Amino acid sequence: METTGKTLERAPSRPPDICYHVETVNKQGPHHLMLMWKALDVYDAHGHILGYQVSYTQTKHPSLSVTTNTTDLKVVLVVTEDELEVTVMAYNSAGGSPYSHLKIDLSLHQTLPSVRRLWVNSEDDRLVLQWDVGHISLPVSEVANEWATDAAHPISSHWKRVNGSTRSTVLKDHLQPGTTYRINVYPISNQLCGPPKSIFANLEYGTLLGAVGMHVVDVTKNTVTVQWEWQRKEVHPKVLRYRVILHLGEIQVESIPVWPDVWQHTFFKLRANTGYSVHLLAETSNDNISREIIPIKTHLFEHYFIMFTFPLIVLLTLGLGVFFILSRTFYKIYFFPKIANPGASVVGRWLLESHHEKKRVKNVLKLEEFLVTDLSGENGFVELGQERPPVREDGIFNPGSSHSTLNIKHIFIPQNTEYIENTPKSNRENRDSSLMFNNVAHIENGQGTHIENCQGSLPEGSSCCYLSTFSGHPHVFQNSP
Repeated sequence: METTGKTLERAPSRPPDICYHVETVNKQGPHHLMLMWKALDVYDAHGHILGYQVSYTQTKHPSLSVTTNTTDLKVVLVVTEDELEVTVMAYNSAGGSPYSHLKIDLSLHQTLPSVRRLWVNSEDDRLVLQWDVGHISLPVSEVANEWATDAAHPISSHWKRVNGSTRSTVLKDHLQPGTTYRINVYPISNQLCGPPKSIFANLEYGTLLGAVGMHVVDVTKNTVTVQWEWQRKEVHPKVLRYRVILHLGEIQVESIPVWPDVWQHTFFKLRANTGYSVHLLAETSNDNISREIIPIKTHLFEHYFIMFTFPLIVLLTLGLGVFFILSRTFYKIYFFPKIANPGASVVGRWLLESHHEKKRVKNVLKLEEFLVTDLSGENGFVELGQERPPVREDGIFNPGSSHSTLNIKHIFIPQNTEYIENTPKSNRENRDSSLMFNNVAHIENGQGTHIENCQGSLPEGSSCCYLSTFSGHPHVFQNSP
C-alpha cells in the first residue's frame, strides 16, 4: 500500500533581491520610487509565496514608516524625502523571509538607461523578444522581462529573468491567442534598474507597430537626414524588422535596421550634387515590402558656405566697383589728361567750316575816295583804320558778318594850302592831329552812318568835318569853325 503526502511549508529562507529606480517628476515635487525584486526559487521559498511586504522609513524621522503589501514583483512608491531605508520581505503560510535592506539617497543616486532596439516576433505559439544593452556603461547583471494583458489594471503580470549578456529570450507561458500583451524589459545592474522599455505584441502578428510617414528632414552637400513615425497597428503582415535603404540608381549604398526607439537616421559621406533615393522597407518571412520611396538630391554647396560666401561676394563686388570707378578717375586725371578738342569749341567749329572763306567780304578803302576836292581846291588828309568784327552780347563774335568797322583815327583838313605845302612830307605823315574821333563809322549794305562829334582843339586854319557813307561810299564834309 502506497501513501502520498505533502510536507508542511516553512518560512522562506532567503530574502528577495531588490533593485530600485527613481523618477523625478519635477525638482521640487515628489519622487517616484520603483522597487523591483526577483521571485524566490522553490528551494528558498519552501512553499507557495503569498505576497511581499514592503516598508520604507525616512532616515531623518525613523518613527515615520509606511508599509504596503503586494503580490507583484514590483511596486511604485511616492516619496518626498531624499534619504530612505527600504525593507522587503516575502512570506508564505508558514511565515516571512528575512528582510532585504536597502538605503537610498535620492540626491546621489545613479541612473541606468533603458534597453534599445526592442522588437517582438511571433513564432507559432511563442513570442521571441530581442533587445540591446551595448550602450549601457555599467555592467548589466540581469534583464527582467515582464508581460501582462493590455488592460488598464491587469490582474497579474508574469516575469522572466535572463543573464545580462543575453540579447533575446522566448516567452511561451501564460500566452493566449487573440490577446494583446504589453511587454516591459528592464536592465539591472546590482541594486540599480533602468526604466522599462515597452512594446505591444500578440501571437498572430508579433509587434503591433509600423513605421509610416517617412520624409526628408535635412539635405546638405554630403548628408541626408530622413525621419518617420511609429504607429500602432492591430492587423498587418508579420514584419520581422524595418529597414531604411539608400540607393544610388540601382546600387544599394547603405541599409540599416530600424526599431521603435529610432525615428530618424542620417546618411553620411554622400556625393555632392548627386541624386539618391531612400526606401523604407518592411522585411517579412516571405518577401520584402517597400513601404515608401523618396528621391533626394544632395546640394552642390553647404548651407553655411552659401550663407558666408554670398554676402562676401556682394561686398567684394561693391568694393571692386568703387575701386574701378575711383581708379578710372585717378588714372584719367594723372595718366590720361583731358585734351582740348577744337571741334567742340565755337572757334574750332568756325575754323573747320569752309564756307566762311567764300562769304568773307574784303573791305578796301581807297584814300582817293575820302578826299574832298571842294575844300579851297586842295586835298585834305584822312587816316583810316579797320577794326575787328563786332562782338555779340553773349561774348561770341560772328566772323561771317558782312559788315566791317571803319575807325577814323585822324582827320586833318587844312584850309590853308600853304600849311600843307610848307610841311615836310615825313612830318605830315606822322603828325598827330589834334582833332580825334571816338565814333566808329560802319559801312554796311549801302546804308550810311556818320560821325558828328569833333573833340580836341583845332589848329589854326583847320576845320571840323562830317564823315558820312551813302551807298557804300564814304564822304567827308567840312565844317568851318
